[in-house]
Amino acid sequence: MRILRVAATHQTADVALRERLAIGRERMPTALADLSDRWPDAEILVLSTCNRTEVYTARPVHGHPRDEELRRWLRDFCGVEAAACEHALRTDADADAVRHLFAVACGLESMVLGEAEIVSQLKDAYSAAREAGTTGAVINSLVQAALAAGKDVRRRTGIGQGKVSVASVAVDFIASAAGDLAGKCVLNIGAGKTNELMLRRLLELGAGKVLVTNRSAEKARELADRCGGEPAAWERLGEHLAIADVVVTSTGSPNALITRDMLAESLHPGRAVLLVDLAVPRDVEPAAAEIGGVTLYNIDDLSSAAEAAMRSRQDSREAAEAILEEHVAAFLEDLNIRQVAPAIRALYRRAQEIAADEIHSAHNKLAEHDDAEADAVIVRRAVHRTLRRMLHPAVEALRNAAGTDAARADVAAISKLFDLDTEDTEQR
Repeated sequence: MRILRVAATHQTADVALRERLAIGRERMPTALADLSDRWPDAEILVLSTCNRTEVYTARPVHGHPRDEELRRWLRDFCGVEAAACEHALRTDADADAVRHLFAVACGLESMVLGEAEIVSQLKDAYSAAREAGTTGAVINSLVQAALAAGKDVRRRTGIGQGKVSVASVAVDFIASAAGDLAGKCVLNIGAGKTNELMLRRLLELGAGKVLVTNRSAEKARELADRCGGEPAAWERLGEHLAIADVVVTSTGSPNALITRDMLAESLHPGRAVLLVDLAVPRDVEPAAAEIGGVTLYNIDDLSSAAEAAMRSRQDSREAAEAILEEHVAAFLEDLNIRQVAPAIRALYRRAQEIAADEIHSAHNKLAEHDDAEADAVIVRRAVHRTLRRMLHPAVEALRNAAGTDAARADVAAISKLFDLDTEDTEQR
């Protein structure tokens, strides 16, 4: 099998491009179904967060999709022209693709080194793929191994200690930009985990009033109750903007929730407001920054603060990378063995079938006496031991060469010479 990854991340694409390539929760089933319809023999996983859109496939070595086919699909599905995104798309294959997903699960590829939210995001992506029926033996084991690697890295290093989320970095950013929060009104838009983490910290820092609004009034009320804020009606968003000193927003909306015109109508002359937009696609129209008194930051503007946090945990990164390599090596060894296993099983099965036929034929010719059945057992065991001894060198050679072109050639030759049915028992 070949594992392929095509992706655009915060390291290669700015937020304007990432939001165009984002595949939100509501579009994920359609994306997975389309990929599966095009390449039914491939296993597929799509991971799309504020910092990345990554498509993983596992397919036969000479199968599809290929690199360019997957790139073209992503461009076409998201409606992005090639010239706009080719510079940002990266491709990894096999060990490099495995290593990257493991690093993602460990928080090593996040804007904030070691952040743990990516774990739940990867689990959600995996659940969506399983529900769509696009996973199989390889993707299943790949994701499970990546999650295990992430858990082990966090257990054995200090990479998860301290401020290790976009939310925590955002709050530090807000505190620095807004100054003293005492007596100031904070408007929160959204009801996800990032929103909750920000609200709790903002209240700890002394925010005078925190309003919580969301399209779902129930979710807004629940979040406000948990954090100590006040639920605010979604329909009165313009009124809330008019009194807010700080606006933090992180939703899954495919379109901007706050436009330039909305903000211009809401703000009174002379008022200043700080907006921090952590959503991808963005919740605040970029043109809103043109209005006097408006200071707008998006998730990419947090990168300098995130880099400072990263430097403070550089030792943890090095330790984490060493542990990650242990997990990658173990997974690849297991994967390679599994890829020659069908041929090994088929070879033994064919030998056993031939032995059984010959023993049955010989049994009918053996003289009948009191110990005839015992003699037959001895013959059966001797024949099977002989076959195993004869096949053992070939089987060990296959195992030792697993994952190489030579092993694939050997499997093909053995399958042809012995007329083997190598259909794997681990099906999608």
